[in-house]
Amino acid sequence: MNETTYHKELSKCVRCGACKSLCPTYLTTLNETMGARGRVAMLGELEEDRLSPTKGLAEKIFSCMLCGACKNLCPTGIDIQEVIYQGRARLKKSFGRGLLLRTALKYSASRMDPAFSILRGLQSVFYGPLFNAGLLPYIPEIAARPFNNSSQVYKNIKKIGRMAIFAGCSVNYFYPYLGKALSNILLKKGYEVVVFKGESCCGAPLRSAGLEQEALSLAKKNTEHFRKVRAEAIISMCPTCTSVIRGQYPLLTGDTIPNFLDVNEFIVKYGIAEGLETGPEVVTYHDPCHLNYGLGTRKEPRQILKGIRGVEFVEMQNADECCGFAGFFSLYFKGISKSLGRKKMDSIINSKAGTVVTSCPGCIMQLESLKIETDAKVDVRHIVEIIDEAMGAGVK
Repeated sequence: MNETTYHKELSKCVRCGACKSLCPTYLTTLNETMGARGRVAMLGELEEDRLSPTKGLAEKIFSCMLCGACKNLCPTGIDIQEVIYQGRARLKKSFGRGLLLRTALKYSASRMDPAFSILRGLQSVFYGPLFNAGLLPYIPEIAARPFNNSSQVYKNIKKIGRMAIFAGCSVNYFYPYLGKALSNILLKKGYEVVVFKGESCCGAPLRSAGLEQEALSLAKKNTEHFRKVRAEAIISMCPTCTSVIRGQYPLLTGDTIPNFLDVNEFIVKYGIAEGLETGPEVVTYHDPCHLNYGLGTRKEPRQILKGIRGVEFVEMQNADECCGFAGFFSLYFKGISKSLGRKKMDSIINSKAGTVVTSCPGCIMQLESLKIETDAKVDVRHIVEIIDEAMGAGVK
């Protein structure tokens, strides 16, 4: 977004407040400056030099969860999420708490394997005592081996087609068993599976930290890299990656990765879960924000779960409300994150389901943290685990 477009977007705001109706930070705090309208207004004042780039202003702009709940609420069509990204790029130096993270992201985003290898070593030594002392949030154990440790094509005698997997950082380094589960599903359905080493971070963490040029560099690498893949579709288990690649890459680079599908879209489109049966299980579903608001994918995961014989699906109250994770938000704005998370866990517990299913590794991380905090007796699962087990090939 160039300067002219950014200024035009800010000037479109008529202060109606429609964007606040679903804004989780506003609804939690009831503070105008913690809502979408307030943030747009403040960035407009900053652009007109009527506000200074202070620490306080930066805190308000970086407190946005970038969930996209306001996406379709603005009557004048402001791209609020994109405006926030641009505001963060302008205010990143004023957000002092983000200095360490920005520095780490700058130097590690294009070197993820060695960076996570170092973090794994540090985690094994320091994390336990610091977590038990309440100084660090819950972080799952970093995998000894990333999912896409090497480029591979898993051959299939049936070979009805070829599919590629975009792991994303969370699956690659924290939840590689989800990548294995999706591989199992595809192989059992007769597809060859491409796991393509050299994948870069989608860039979402960098944009959220205000690092526009660094995110642009990663976007270019990914689009160039995945154009080399010969596959019918490229499947992602992370809705953040999918929404960034499909929605933001065209704005950043004028290009995107073709045939890029969220795993729920893929499962429904290709009839992957049809005719499946599993043992009796009561499940509910939590909507990830970037899947629900960013991609408009809401009915597909419910269709999948309801279609598996043996699964009893119950709808929880407020299923589409944010769990409070929002990437680094849960690190910097712990109070709001915990408030949203506890409300979400209450909804899960009140549903009486034994399993909460979602489609986002980040949501899994938050829900696992809440489960530990509340000692809730509920399993947290990604939807690919449910399908994989229904096919008789659980891998966790």
